[in-house]
Amino acid sequence: MPSEAVGWDMYDPRLTTKVILAEACDLADCMYIHTDGLAYLSDNGEDKCHGCALEAGSIGDAMTLVRNGRLRMVTAQTPGANVLSCGAAGGSPPDDGNSGPIVGYAAETYLIIVQIDAVSTT
Repeated sequence: MPSEAVGWDMYDPRLTTKVILAEACDLADCMYIHTDGLAYLSDNGEDKCHGCALEAGSIGDAMTLVRNGRLRMVTAQTPGANVLSCGAAGGSPPDDGNSGPIVGYAAETYLIIVQIDAVSTT
């Protein structure tokens, strides 16, 4: 079962990035900014993350990418485990079963702390 987010419990608006979507995304999907300046899904074809979508969006929408916050999950996580950005093709919220760079950790079974830094973006 792919990971699924409930919503942002809290995030720091000072640690966000405004982008335009090149691909449709769901709430909390991990995204990266391509050299064309648009945001794409971080999936098994791209191994970096610049932020997680604040909400669901369509191609061409303005979007806020969250780099630091508390994310409530539907999918159970292993407390203390690192969460990674790259899920299956099509994007994914951070998850302890993903691949790619570390973008945070599971604080509780259904709570992820997102902390995207320079290491997550390379």
